Amino acid sequence: MSTLRKISAWLIPSLCLLFIASAAFKATRPSEGLDFKGFGTLPVVSNGRVQPLDSLARNALLSIHGKQSVPGDDAPASPAAWLAELNFNPELADTRKIFPIHHDDLLGLTKLTPGEEKSYSYAELQPSFPALQPEAKRIAATDSKTWSPYEKALMLLTRNLTLYNQLKHALALPGQGHLESEFSLFLTDIGAALAESDKQTRAEKFNQSTMDNASSRVKIVMEWASMTEVYTTPSGNAADGWRKLPDSLTDAVEKGALHPSTLAYARLGDAYRARDATAFNSAIKDYQTWLLVNRPDQFNKSSAETLFNAIAPFYLCMVLYVVAFLCAIVSWLWQGTTFRQAAFRVLLIGLTFQSLGLVTRMMLEGRPPVTNLYSSAIFIGWGAIVLSTAIELFHRNAIGTAVASVIGFATLLIAHHLSLSGDTLEMMRAVLDTNFWLATHVVVITLGYASTFLAGTIAIVYLIRRAFGNAPQTTAASLRGMVYGVICFATLASFVGTVLGGIWADQSWGRFWGWDPKENGALLIVIWNAIILHARWGGMVRERGMMVMAVFGNIVTSWSWFGTNMLGIGLHSYGFTDAAFLWLSAFVFSQVLFMTLGLIRYRSATV
Repeated sequence: MSTLRKISAWLIPSLCLLFIASAAFKATRPSEGLDFKGFGTLPVVSNGRVQPLDSLARNALLSIHGKQSVPGDDAPASPAAWLAELNFNPELADTRKIFPIHHDDLLGLTKLTPGEEKSYSYAELQPSFPALQPEAKRIAATDSKTWSPYEKALMLLTRNLTLYNQLKHALALPGQGHLESEFSLFLTDIGAALAESDKQTRAEKFNQSTMDNASSRVKIVMEWASMTEVYTTPSGNAADGWRKLPDSLTDAVEKGALHPSTLAYARLGDAYRARDATAFNSAIKDYQTWLLVNRPDQFNKSSAETLFNAIAPFYLCMVLYVVAFLCAIVSWLWQGTTFRQAAFRVLLIGLTFQSLGLVTRMMLEGRPPVTNLYSSAIFIGWGAIVLSTAIELFHRNAIGTAVASVIGFATLLIAHHLSLSGDTLEMMRAVLDTNFWLATHVVVITLGYASTFLAGTIAIVYLIRRAFGNAPQTTAASLRGMVYGVICFATLASFVGTVLGGIWADQSWGRFWGWDPKENGALLIVIWNAIILHARWGGMVRERGMMVMAVFGNIVTSWSWFGTNMLGIGLHSYGFTDAAFLWLSAFVFSQVLFMTLGLIRYRSATV
């Protein structure tokens, strides 16, 4: 029987490892037919940083459609495949229903028929552009804080349409086929026009039609350059040395030859339209070879980011945390060690994988783990899981595992929704561009967030078990010790982090404290944790009161983390998002319910 239990305790973690291995195998498996995986590794510059086409496509789809997939039975199988279709077969891409419209007034303005999916294609929206453009111009002239839901929806749709158009012109000029020959003709015509211009300068007989033909071609290229913000040609060593594809054409006139990247995208477009997989894949390999020789750092970083996107470690961790939580629940019901051990091992697998994901993001970004709201959500979950792991090693009652799983899943879910706003590896604002303070103040204050949330979550477990079941006194003592110890750590971390933030503010803005909303929020966390400890030390609250106060700490921390950003004011409002207001309100309401649950007296309750 003991042998069977040992096998069972390892079976679930082994299946989880197999699940991760299968995801990694799928991510590294070569593409069949057109090599869209290789296409996705090609580096470009967008949003101020070097990134692969795969990331460019994923972030665009998330911003436009809210998903990293395109609807439809014959839809492109990957974001990179969709980006290739958008550039090399835009007529088909324009029929994909990727633009959601949920506001009835906006739908009425477009004069489209409401459908079940409430998503529409670019081709369907195109007839309504004359109505959308003046409305967008009118709204843009007003204060964004006064926008109605209709105006916000219209401006979001306008932004998505603009992004879509910029991507459509990134790698090709819509309406032009046989790009390689067109690019060669461009060089030939411009060269001939320059020769005729020299003749005109020398007062010799010249061909005006040759000059006019070249002038029209230059005009087309200049208009093309204004339609995109994606830089495809690595003309320099840094991100600011890259050129747009149409600009690289004009550069080629002086050099007398097309840049390897320009030639590669021309051949890719021609091969894609001809459905010639051999030519398509050969163009990718030739350009990758050039990148390995001339831009190895940028290409290797781009390839690593593409693999990171394909494996999606944080999505896999969400699955692992659900499995760990379910095993922890089963261990409580059966009162056995088998599922408790399995739950803890699955949690460790998830923690390890999330740690690898964090380290990979740090290497890709060249920054400490927390740089924006998205990364703060991931790090808060990671920090809470690390602390919970230490708790579980000491108490061995699956409470630490269950709490860690809940926080890990919830924070990764929050991070997923934050990723819908665009690139999560975005460039840092100038005032934040210092790795020392990002590695000290930001990391420490975020650990304060994580530990305060952890204490509040453990307190919720206490209140639920008190309300719906008789837990032994040993469990009550364990929960009390967990909450008390975590609050002590949270007080220290939040205090040190706040002081470090003041020193950074003094260096950056010339004052230690300015009563900024974010500063006030951080101070509230310190004060509230200190109040809990003093109330407990002074006997003003007992076990149950401390738990209720710890739950209120979740409200204080959520306000400091998200609420201050939603005010849209202050020097720290870098991650502003008013879309989170409803969810923040729902979270606060749920915490109030748990606090109310704790204030009810139960005669039969042991804890």
